[in-house]
Amino acid sequence: MRHAQLRSACLQLAGTLLALAFVPSNQAKAVALAAWWTLTFRGLSRAEWLLFLGGSALFTALDIAAVRQGSFAFSHPDVLGLPWWEPTMWGFYLVHARRLVGGAEGKARPRLLAAGVLALVFAGAFMAASDSGIRFLTTTIALAAALCFFHSRCDLLGTGYMILLGAAVEYVGVWSGQWSYPDAPAGGVPLWFATMWGAVGLFLGRLAAPLAERAAGAGRSAPVLAQGEVVGARRVVGLDLDDESLGDERAQVAGDGLA
Repeated sequence: MRHAQLRSACLQLAGTLLALAFVPSNQAKAVALAAWWTLTFRGLSRAEWLLFLGGSALFTALDIAAVRQGSFAFSHPDVLGLPWWEPTMWGFYLVHARRLVGGAEGKARPRLLAAGVLALVFAGAFMAASDSGIRFLTTTIALAAALCFFHSRCDLLGTGYMILLGAAVEYVGVWSGQWSYPDAPAGGVPLWFATMWGAVGLFLGRLAAPLAERAAGAGRSAPVLAQGEVVGARRVVGLDLDDESLGDERAQVAGDGLA
């Protein structure tokens, strides 16, 4: 099951990147992406819809602000400096990463206030710097400070996976001519992409997804890479286990101990 889900996630991402790079027009790209996500997500929960729509709205506003600031530019914009396919991209990234990696584990309540403050600090560090080198420095410090506060296995997985996802998206997008950065280094992508995407991964698990799940009245979803529960001396990792199956596992462990 876990390997099948990992393969499905990789296939979903590969299809998205291929559509981003090779589907010719903005309108056709938007349709192709929507159709591919519908096919590969196979339905969204209420919490995932809230995460998708909220993330799309937030990052659309941030994209517009960044384009006006001159941080980057799309090669073929349609409205407000953005192509038709861009507004839903970040909604996809968030739900895709949430399903694969998950969020903060444990029985402790998520520290939403602390996560919100740290997210605002990072956003301020990002938006205040117009120079690429200074932005990389300030956002590195802000992300490092956030990771000093939140550094569970899921936090690190979320941060790391989003950096990898960001690298794939940024280099495919730049090399296929979808967008560009001013005064970019060799390769066309500034270094601050890593801290930006990493922060999104961290605050996805600590802030955005918990708020969506709270608003939807839903429990935590079962991630592929990060879910685990210790049962006796055994660990069950990355599986969607219901109470009955966990009970069977505990009974088996107890039987092993008596034997």
